[in-house]
Amino acid sequence: MTKGISIFLLLVAVATTSFAEEGKADQKPVVQNAPFQTKIGVIPPVVTEKYEYYEVCGICEKDLQCDLKQKCITWNDGKKYDSVTSWKISWDYGYNNVASTCKADSFIVNVEVIFRLPKWVRTDEAPKALVDKWDTFVRNLLTHEKGHRDLAIAAAAELARSVAELPPAPTCADLDKKVQAMSHMSIKKLNEEEQQYDVTTDHGQTQGAVFP
Repeated sequence: MTKGISIFLLLVAVATTSFAEEGKADQKPVVQNAPFQTKIGVIPPVVTEKYEYYEVCGICEKDLQCDLKQKCITWNDGKKYDSVTSWKISWDYGYNNVASTCKADSFIVNVEVIFRLPKWVRTDEAPKALVDKWDTFVRNLLTHEKGHRDLAIAAAAELARSVAELPPAPTCADLDKKVQAMSHMSIKKLNEEEQQYDVTTDHGQTQGAVFP
């Protein structure tokens, strides 16, 4: 028998301005196994990444900055950001009934990540200096966003390890309660780590995610 549950949490990344409509995905999802030290019975999280973009226009720094402010992302907190990362963690496991007890079997964690970033629709008139400045800005945005992704993957991996180390429960219902409690504790801790990451990096500004 398989027991499954999904945990949803959206988290903010880099700061500055606003968003009118969600961009289309420009890249197919990338599926990868997260690298972490495995133990017997521990399955690495499966990570799926997707990139979505909103378009900005301009042929000079002032126009580009103005359009970025008009179109960047308004998040759930009401604030505006140049880019955000959202993710969903879901997990499934089976029951291993041994000696009238119940233990989690084949605990699998999936992490779905969506990066939302600005995309400059530039023309041949764009000066090279501005192109270089923009490309550096977007590169630094993604560096910050990937920091959020890495925190989510690490939390998922730690949850998988913790569940694998759970001793057998008297019943499968008792096991479900323990896994549920552990997952909520894991998400609470992750939420705190995400907030601290944004405080430490000033929402990516210390990583160069500022335009101009």
